[in-house]
Amino acid sequence: METFVVTLVCIALLLLGAVTLSMSALNSMNTVTDALKVSESLSRDMLNTEIRCISSSTTDSGATVTIDIENEGKKALANYIAWDVIVRYQDGGTVWIPYSTSTPGWTISGFFFRGRC
Repeated sequence: METFVVTLVCIALLLLGAVTLSMSALNSMNTVTDALKVSESLSRDMLNTEIRCISSSTTDSGATVTIDIENEGKKALANYIAWDVIVRYQDGGTVWIPYSTSTPGWTISGFFFRGRC
């Protein structure tokens, strides 16, 4: 009788372990799937983005840079907070500048929509 109880406890522990392992595997697969969906969405956005620099100028001894760009891609680029602006200086130094109205930062001063009123 004692061996029967021990056997039942062992079987219950094995079943519990199998269920726990299965749930962990399914949760991991769900996490991986979600990450792949996000990665695919970002890749699609990057492939549909094409920005062309029309002109650029500097004022205030280089403290202010004005750049006119044109979106030639298929993706609307109105979410400026999500943009990454990276400046590379002639001496080779690079710096990331966040979207901000304060210094350091960058802002949008105006829009020109070609072919629209």
